[in-house]
Amino acid sequence: MWLDIRLSQNTLILLGSRNESAGSVLHGVVHLNLKRETCIDFVSLKLKGKAETFWPSAFVANPLANYERQNLVLYTWDLLPAKDGPFTLPPGEHQYPFEFVFNGFLPESVQIKNGQVKYKLVAALGRGLLKPNLICERELKVCRFAQPSVFNTTYPIVDTWENMLDYTIFISHQVISLFDSLSVFLTFLPKNPEVRVKGITFELMENLTLRQTKSGKSQVDTRWYTLNSKLEETRFSYSRSYAVTFPPTEKIHFDCSTELIEISHKLQARVTFSAGKTVNAIVIKVPLSIMAASLETMSENPPRYDQIPLPASCHSELLPVHFSDPLPPPYH
Repeated sequence: MWLDIRLSQNTLILLGSRNESAGSVLHGVVHLNLKRETCIDFVSLKLKGKAETFWPSAFVANPLANYERQNLVLYTWDLLPAKDGPFTLPPGEHQYPFEFVFNGFLPESVQIKNGQVKYKLVAALGRGLLKPNLICERELKVCRFAQPSVFNTTYPIVDTWENMLDYTIFISHQVISLFDSLSVFLTFLPKNPEVRVKGITFELMENLTLRQTKSGKSQVDTRWYTLNSKLEETRFSYSRSYAVTFPPTEKIHFDCSTELIEISHKLQARVTFSAGKTVNAIVIKVPLSIMAASLETMSENPPRYDQIPLPASCHSELLPVHFSDPLPPPYH
């Protein structure tokens, strides 16, 4: 006897931000395979979603307050209701389809050092008072992609530094995936003939915020990632387009916004220039949203359907089924 949960997609995709997404429909089937005629009490399935944080003991004086959980979704299917049982099933394979309309406002899956957003499906088969229930558990990965119009948004900043240097910066996308290249357009016009642009560097700022809803406290962890590229050549005026790429994806997380966990990013361009014997620097920060994949990436590598391998039989303990596509990396 084995129990299995199969999904039509390896990953549930939400299109658009939490405020604009229409949601998505989760489709799947609970499979039950019996070698002989069997009497069972019930078959049920639960969808559970939660956000949870684990606060460092140095930040929270009371150890009992270190952990906080927010339940996001809880839904139960009575595939064979207990009130109508017991049921005598013949040998062979039995299938129980299910579907669930996933609210677009729900957050995507996140895995960080001190918290996570996680969804899972738990199927249960009741075998009577003298036998333990048969349980099978499967993790559900939820990703969020941007709308096509958002990817084509250009974000301009025009300003003047100390009445000495006019500058303009454009980025090709306000929302981008870690696998795409970001085009950055920079234009400088010195107002003083002594001003010389000496170099430009790009960095990504990642802010991870943990919140406690009861106390109202929050903790912000900021990380910096060096991007390409650097300009060493000195010029009086300067205009150029950069193709900016991200460091290895295991270091960077996707944007996320919940009551307990928030992850946000900014692109920083640092421009150093000389004015006579003095060297100065301008720091320009542009908000940037990072999602799991762009629509271009998704069209080239669409989610796989009905390709979930059949796991070994589930016995009387929880047997998690791991996805081939990993969750966002742990935050170290």
